Amino acid sequence: MKQLVWSLPLAFLLACSAGTGSSGSDNGEGGGGGEGGSGPGSSSSSSSSSSSSSSSTSSGPSGITEMERLQVYCEKTMLAGCPAWFTSTAQCVDIMSKTQTDLCQDKWVAETDCLGKTQAGDWACNAVGEPELVGTVCRDEYGFGSYCRIAVATPACHGAACMYNSDCSGDAGCNEATGHCVEASAECGGLPCKYNADCPSAFKCNDALGQCVLP
Repeated sequence: MKQLVWSLPLAFLLACSAGTGSSGSDNGEGGGGGEGGSGPGSSSSSSSSSSSSSSSTSSGPSGITEMERLQVYCEKTMLAGCPAWFTSTAQCVDIMSKTQTDLCQDKWVAETDCLGKTQAGDWACNAVGEPELVGTVCRDEYGFGSYCRIAVATPACHGAACMYNSDCSGDAGCNEATGHCVEASAECGGLPCKYNADCPSAFKCNDALGQCVLP
């Protein structure tokens, strides 16, 4: 129902982080809620155009600062023996801080508010080393904010600004929810959308979520 795709466009994020000298080295329906997308790259003009000004001071409705939300997300998902995404909390905070965007803020706030209430027993590593929630806790929140951020920070999912499909090159189309081009072959789970045409060809727009998911 809400499957997004947690497969490793996050590796793109990690590779770009390593290439720019940053400090360090989110699975479908049922499991931890939403997932998917790719990571931000230094070459992406879309990252800067969609990002908020600073990740350290803004706060959500609960009064928690963005940096505190990053710490919550990274500390909760950094499980021992679960290295698929990040190698340290510091690396996670550094990389995820580059994905801040107003397009995903509501879901990011809901996700981090909920994750902050989880306990160690609510978490486990899956077979490929990804952190998963067990039971039903945060199933409606986990992943939808974080992977939305990652998708928006990914050039293939959030490219040049556009108004029409003709504004985009190659097989890319104009996403009406973001006003940016998205490539047909990209992995963009969690990307904001209004219509199926706003998503890459392997995805559809979930009307209830307003995000691209796997069918």
